[in-house]
Amino acid sequence: STARFPSNWELSSGRATSVTRYLIGKGLDPAKLRAVGYADTHPLESNATAAGRARNRRVALIVEIPEI
Repeated sequence: STARFPSNWELSSGRATSVTRYLIGKGLDPAKLRAVGYADTHPLESNATAAGRARNRRVALIVEIPEI
C-alpha cells in the first residue's frame, strides 16, 4: 500500500494500463486492446514468499488471430 497504489487493484490495473499505453504508442489500434487488473485474485504462486510475490508481478498478453 502506497500513496500512488493504495491497494492491489490500483497496482494491478496500473501495470495493465501502462502496457496498454505502450502498445498504443507502438501503433496498435486502441479499439482492439483491453486492460484488465485482477489484483491478488489470480496468483501463480503463494504470496507468502518473496519468490512467489515476484512471480505474481506480471502482465499477461492474450493475442487473438482472426481466421482468414
